[in-house]
Amino acid sequence: MTSSETASNNSKFNDPNWWRQAAIYQIYPRSFKDSNGDGIGDINGITSQVDYLKSLSLDAVWLSPFYPSALADGGYDVDDYRDVDPKLGTLADFDQMITALHDAGIKVFIDIVPNHSSDRHLWFKAALSSPVGSKERDRYIFRDGLGENGELPPNDWPSHFAPSAWTRSNNPDGTPGQWYLHLFAPEQPDWNWDNPEVEADFLKTLRFWADRGVDGFRVDVAHALKKDLSKLNKKHASLDTMKMSSSGRDVLFDRNEVHEVYRAWRKVFDEYDPPRVAVAEAYVPAKRRMLYAREDELGQAFNFDLMLTPYKASKFKKVISDF
Repeated sequence: MTSSETASNNSKFNDPNWWRQAAIYQIYPRSFKDSNGDGIGDINGITSQVDYLKSLSLDAVWLSPFYPSALADGGYDVDDYRDVDPKLGTLADFDQMITALHDAGIKVFIDIVPNHSSDRHLWFKAALSSPVGSKERDRYIFRDGLGENGELPPNDWPSHFAPSAWTRSNNPDGTPGQWYLHLFAPEQPDWNWDNPEVEADFLKTLRFWADRGVDGFRVDVAHALKKDLSKLNKKHASLDTMKMSSSGRDVLFDRNEVHEVYRAWRKVFDEYDPPRVAVAEAYVPAKRRMLYAREDELGQAFNFDLMLTPYKASKFKKVISDF
């Protein structure tokens, strides 16, 4: 019996509102349970602990990235969005885990990382080996450098993980080439979300995992996909997105256009019964964050204000009510 068949036999799984009062437990697969003694937690390790997870009265588990990765950023540098890291298991192992969790009445969220890939992703390798202006390069964000020989980055945009959001690439012949944008580590080149191929490939990824029985998606850096690349000369000295304008016209973050992406995702989620659910990791002011949680988009968003709230019931109530 497949996980989807198992789910269909359980009325709880057919309730489209199951997530509204759900208790969800995060699992970092590489450290949760090692099933084969190689020192790394794995998918079979999760499966072996289903009875324990059930004893916690959980409604769902959220799996941090389990994809093939060099771990430049804990697995959020994804080599292949539609596979399991061989060190953690196989797709068959993943399917068995889903079935076991569903049989125990536990749903499954996975991380989806749409702002950037790994620099080992096949499409980024193709971009590096392709000429300037090629369709392969257009899937990412490449720009010419400044200075006499292009030796300076295109602008002064900072990265979360490095002084500059730009790293210079090498041409196929080994000579210095264009620069590529990465809002995080240099090993995490940003996707170009104005490219229809990128949009279509992520819809394919969502269906790939939903078809395997995944019930929900935690969307990493949900606010950063769309960027205004016509304004490379505009300074962006701070990455504090909680202090941004609420206009939806910031150059790099929380642009109004990003909601078009999630409306398309919602159409995919609604192809399933019950609909797949999602939650936005959108570190932006509360009024802007609520846009990601609209019914025709992701439906939920993390309430980051709780992290800065004193541990007092009245304070928590206000933050939750305001959100």
